[in-house]
Amino acid sequence: MKAYLVAVNLLVHAHHNPESAIADALDGILTSDMRQHAGANSALIDWAVAGDDLSSSIAGVSLPDDYTADESAFPLWPVGTVR
Repeated sequence: MKAYLVAVNLLVHAHHNPESAIADALDGILTSDMRQHAGANSALIDWAVAGDDLSSSIAGVSLPDDYTADESAFPLWPVGTVR
């Protein structure tokens, strides 16, 4: 089987404890047994955090007040932030 790694940025709304909110959001979307629930014909096989851990994979960004999902430009990874 040939597989590919795909880097994806998710824009997640979180308040004072982003690690917890983001972990909860990911658990709702990407489960530990995702392949079993997605079915054998799903192209999604598995997932992992891209950095050393979840905290190192998070960068805060500011969105303009008129930001509209699926219409506004997706924010860039902040300059100077290591990932």
